[in-house]
Amino acid sequence: MSIDVTFITFLVSAATAFALGAVPAAYIIGKLNGVNIFEVGSRQAGATNVWREVSRKHGAIVTAIDVVKGVAAILIAKYMGLVDLELLVPAAAVIAGHWNSPFTKFKGGDGVATMMGAAVGIAPPTVFISFAVGLVIAVTMNRKLNHPSLFGGIAGYAVFIALSFRPNSNIEPGVAYGLTGIGIAIMLHSMYFHKRHKEYFRSDVSIEDEDPEQTLRQDGLS
Repeated sequence: MSIDVTFITFLVSAATAFALGAVPAAYIIGKLNGVNIFEVGSRQAGATNVWREVSRKHGAIVTAIDVVKGVAAILIAKYMGLVDLELLVPAAAVIAGHWNSPFTKFKGGDGVATMMGAAVGIAPPTVFISFAVGLVIAVTMNRKLNHPSLFGGIAGYAVFIALSFRPNSNIEPGVAYGLTGIGIAIMLHSMYFHKRHKEYFRSDVSIEDEDPEQTLRQDGLS
């Protein structure tokens, strides 16, 4: 542990990170465009839901904001003196804030983009490559998967682990394991939400694709 780092340092860094994570970017962007993000799509305040239910442009904006939240939480913690394994504390806190924002009655999103931001703050070169891979997969698979950001995150972490354990890697094994643990927590959180709210993820046929005559017969109006 760093000499000048105390319990108060950890407490303040965690509280600051939680507050940053709790900023409900997806909810705010949705509201500014007349959409309550908790009432459409997956009912989660995340970039994927905004991308699908508001617009791709606004989804990209939310992604950027969520990434910045994670990066900012780590940079502030570094400024306070935290290093290496100690940075896992604010990393976990910023995700917790994203999951349980007090500004939206303790509702939030998966936290994949925020996690990526925190990881970039901890290990910039390695995680940047991993983040790029995860982002490409999330964007290209957006219409084919219920949780494209989750699968993008998994792919990004696979690359991260491969790069972290190279012979010339400058990342401590504990940091790699810690970030992986947080990533697994995000995956389990997402899977639990999906299982608990299966009705939000049904691939219903859109009205535009339905046969009008069939719809009338089903409604008993023919």
